[in-house]
Amino acid sequence: MMVPELVVTDLAAAQRQLCDVFGFARDGGVLRLGSQAIVLRQGSGGHGVIDHLALSVPDLDAAAAVMIARGAVVEGTTPDGAQLIPEFWRGGMRYLFLTGPDGARIELCHNLADPKPLGHDHIGIPCTDIAASEAFVTGLGGRLVAAVTLTRAEGDTLVRFIELSGGVLELYMAPVMPPLAPHGCWNRLLVPGLAAPVTGPDGLHLAPL
Repeated sequence: MMVPELVVTDLAAAQRQLCDVFGFARDGGVLRLGSQAIVLRQGSGGHGVIDHLALSVPDLDAAAAVMIARGAVVEGTTPDGAQLIPEFWRGGMRYLFLTGPDGARIELCHNLADPKPLGHDHIGIPCTDIAASEAFVTGLGGRLVAAVTLTRAEGDTLVRFIELSGGVLELYMAPVMPPLAPHGCWNRLLVPGLAAPVTGPDGLHLAPL
């Protein structure tokens, strides 16, 4: 499965937070939580185009309570707590954003009709041209899983869920794109079977795993 790379200023502190708060465990050179793996790299600089990592949880309230009790902080994207997107999947999806190392966004997702075990749900990527981003990912072998239009007072948000190398990318284009997290940098995706590094629309970086 593709693995997101998180660039952090302090490797040891980031690893402690991911393990002690979110429940990841060391496995060689990666951190794992169920079906989700993360690679950490020390560095600095601006945020990459990847906005967030989303973890599936079978019970959002229970998972959030455990992580918050361990020290997790609710992130500014969902300041009032868990939210619902009724259009996602058959019965809607509840979600909550927490703050990861260096401010990186980590989302908890609960598929109400078909709860998933703790692990990978998707990797969220905002797009300025969703058709171009979709074409780029499908050109690498990605498969469109769902296309959803979220109609809200501020306008339509177009969402595409695309399966790639055993994981899921959530591409989305909103009428007004929200700001990226200010510090934590989900830098690039490491993809098994990729022959060489490639860069897509908006500077999305993919590299061989």
